[in-house]
Amino acid sequence: MKVKSFSSVFSSVTISTMILSTPLTLVTSSVNNSVMAQSGQINLLSQGKGTFSLGNRSTRNVTSVSATIQGQRTQITLFFDNGQTTNFEGNFNRQTPTQGRVNLTNSGMANASGTLLLEYRNDNSISVLNGQGNLDGQNFRLNFRGNQQGSSNNNNRNRLNIQQSGEGLFSLQSRPNRNITSVIVRVEPNKNANITLFFRDSNSFSFDGRESQRDAYSIRINVTRSGMASATGFFTIELGTGNSITNLVGQGTLDGQNFLANFR
Repeated sequence: MKVKSFSSVFSSVTISTMILSTPLTLVTSSVNNSVMAQSGQINLLSQGKGTFSLGNRSTRNVTSVSATIQGQRTQITLFFDNGQTTNFEGNFNRQTPTQGRVNLTNSGMANASGTLLLEYRNDNSISVLNGQGNLDGQNFRLNFRGNQQGSSNNNNRNRLNIQQSGEGLFSLQSRPNRNITSVIVRVEPNKNANITLFFRDSNSFSFDGRESQRDAYSIRINVTRSGMASATGFFTIELGTGNSITNLVGQGTLDGQNFLANFR
């Protein structure tokens, strides 16, 4: 898959802006907790409660977990209550249709080993993620249990959680372009939204905002901040089959510097 040049980013932004300037018919629908983003790929994402301990450091509280399984390759992201994340990669050995063990291989550029037990439900929400191992020379232990999801719960209406791997570019004024390898888009029923861009160097940027428009094919999110930094602008996400991302473009300012993002 080729990454668009930034001349095409501006075109995508312009086209998306033209599309969103026309009246939209909002579609009210119940969206699954996670989606099949690519052929043979399973996306899992759940909020819940858990703990992560590493070496002699203080135990950290895990508030949600995402996992992407494609074939045997697995990527797991832990979200902590302070807004930080930790990523693991490994090989998934399936034991039942909704259970398996992840043999860890790395954590970004750091060495990682050990085994995680991953259990998920038929709605692709995570029920359990437990395990232990070694991260960059230090022992770790993880215990997480996801919240029980109910398809009849009105609080799930219009909730959207998508994690998808792909290729893209992120440009921040006067700095070198950075390669995007995956994104997570989360929209809550109250329209609060978060977009996290993960880069090839294992770093990430997270943007908070509000859903301003949605139809069956696209979502527009107005940016309000980025962590503790000020941010303005918007992201437009074009949706494909099963709410997969066919294209994501973003434009605005981050801490006073112009940014552009393009991913598919």
